[in-house]
Amino acid sequence: MNSEPLPRRIERFLRVEKSDDRSNAPEDDFGALALELFAYQFDRNKPYQAFCQAQGVTAASIRRWEEIPAAPIAAFKSADLATFPLGRAAAVFHSSATTTGTPSRHYLKTLNYYEASLKAGFRRWVLPPSKETLPFLILAPAPGEAPHASLSWMLDVVKRQWGGPGSDYFVQRGVLDEPRLTRVLNKLSAAGLPALLLGTTLAFLKFFDDCAARRASFKLAPGSRLMDTGGMKTQKREISRLEFVEQAGRFLGIPDEACINEYGMCEMSSQFYAWGSSLRMQGPPWVRTRVLDWATGVEADAGRPGLLVHYDLANVDSVLAIQTEDLGLADGNAFIFQGRAPQADLKGCSLAAETFLR
Repeated sequence: MNSEPLPRRIERFLRVEKSDDRSNAPEDDFGALALELFAYQFDRNKPYQAFCQAQGVTAASIRRWEEIPAAPIAAFKSADLATFPLGRAAAVFHSSATTTGTPSRHYLKTLNYYEASLKAGFRRWVLPPSKETLPFLILAPAPGEAPHASLSWMLDVVKRQWGGPGSDYFVQRGVLDEPRLTRVLNKLSAAGLPALLLGTTLAFLKFFDDCAARRASFKLAPGSRLMDTGGMKTQKREISRLEFVEQAGRFLGIPDEACINEYGMCEMSSQFYAWGSSLRMQGPPWVRTRVLDWATGVEADAGRPGLLVHYDLANVDSVLAIQTEDLGLADGNAFIFQGRAPQADLKGCSLAAETFLR
């Protein structure tokens, strides 16, 4: 038996440099840690324990990480899924409020796991290989304006870690400061300097619409990159990923291969990334994703989309297994993101969430 406490072993696992492919993390290492973490959470997270028991599952009854019950993401709206007293939380991240007005709540006793996972993934998939220090132009609010937004917190972490001189936020009081962003982009373009732009997909689409209306465009220097997060829908229209990266090239001069889409959620401590016009999402070695048939709950047949279920070892303080309401297609050690599942296909998720309400 390893006498080192489980949380410490997981944190050390998160900080070890891994190669690009998640499969290169030994399955035995991931599986053993996942089973231990499940037992840890089953013992300390009472709503989750009740959910597992309702399915006839206990910490002693399973042998493989794939058997760990996945909490439906809707449960984060109705239950406090934490392994510690809530008064000791270092942070509480909220999702955007839905039509019901009830956001998800993710309680974290420490930000160590989240930060370790974030930095490893961002360094691998977003930072340029040249290691050049770039100004970070952030199209999202600062943490002071959005204290419960995980996106604002994570962007602040990477800005402080790697952002060069001139790094700044361009969303204030919920409004994108397009004039100031335009001035900064003009200055960088004229000086032939690269930049890293980060923010929500919708903020970029808003800026691209503004550029089109003003017939404005910029030519950022080679080495510039763009990372966006979120879907391709606005209230007015929906565009494809290919259209999005084409607009990034037209209005910013950033080529397809320098555009990165980040997939994350407030209920998870790790993120996935895809390059260019592809939505083939890759994650770190401490995450596994299964694609399940939404009607049967078993592994989807090859070539068929299903609901994404993520197993994240960085979720030490809550629940490591999460059943999302997103669709994807398995693709080796990655998955191809296919958007939100139609509500008609989420009856199983809703029924599972009712266990937490009871």
